[in-house]
Formats: sequence, C-alpha cells, structure tokens
Amino acid sequence: MLSMQVHSIVQWMSESEFNYYIVTHSYVWPTLESLHFIGLCLLFGSLLLIDLRALGVAQTVPFSAFEKFIIVSITGFVINLTTGIAFLFGDPDRYFVNPSFQLKMLCILLALLNALYFSLRMKKHSESFSPEQGESDMALPVDMKIAAGLSLVLWVAVIVFGRFIPYVE
Repeated sequence: MLSMQVHSIVQWMSESEFNYYIVTHSYVWPTLESLHFIGLCLLFGSLLLIDLRALGVAQTVPFSAFEKFIIVSITGFVINLTTGIAFLFGDPDRYFVNPSFQLKMLCILLALLNALYFSLRMKKHSESFSPEQGESDMALPVDMKIAAGLSLVLWVAVIVFGRFIPYVE
C-alpha cells in the first residue's frame, strides 16, 4: 500500500511542469546545487558557532551575541528546503528509493526535533537565570550540552548522507 502511494507521488512529480522545467534547462541543476551549498554553509556554519558556544567554547562571549546566528541558520535551512524540494521534483525516481536520501531525511527530522528541544530548554534556562549574574557565566545543564553535541553529529550526518546520494542506488 505504501509502495503504491510512493509510486503515485513519484509519477506525479515526474509528470509535473516543474520536473519538465528542471530537466529541460541545463542551468537549473547546477544553480540548485550552488544554492544548496550556500544554504548548507549558512546553516551549518551558524549552527557550529551556536553549538560550540553551548558546549563551552568562547565562554566569555554572552549567548545573546549568538542569537543573530539563529536567523542565518533559518535562512540556510529555508534555502536548502527549497532547493531540496526542487531536487526531488527533478529526479524523484532516484531520491525516494535511495537509502542515503532516506537516512538524510531521518537525520534532518531528528536535528529539527533536537533544535526544538534545545530552544525550549534555552528559553526555560534563560528565564531562571538572574540578571545580576553575568550572561557569559551562564553554565548550561548537561542535557543542553548533549543536545548541542547531538546537533553537530546530526548535521554532519546530513552532509555525509547527502554526499552519498549520487553514489548509492
């Protein structure tokens, strides 16, 4: 049953105008690749700074200084989501059955859930922190440090599985 639904989605995507546009214009795929890479740089680069700070690097820098990077992360994610959807439409037969793609999607889902957990915990932790204490002295609980480390591991896995997609059938 699930296989038939996936087949129907793949067929619909393969017959779409969007697919036709992607496969008939030679500049589209390399443009998508370039944008996807830029999005990845924005996403991973900014998360790297945030996660390393959470893990204790640059402890003298207040967490509020890293809030600016959240919008950079979101921007990178939106770029990658958009280009990723275009990749799916451009070659749905390859992606839906590809184990590396499936693992990449699983890691993205886990990374997003982890980010939600970290954000909610950071909000709660920040609210319980007294203003008299210096923000740079704010020590994070172990679970938040684990979430920060897990974030790095999951996003590296996303990158690795993404690179494997062309080579895994």
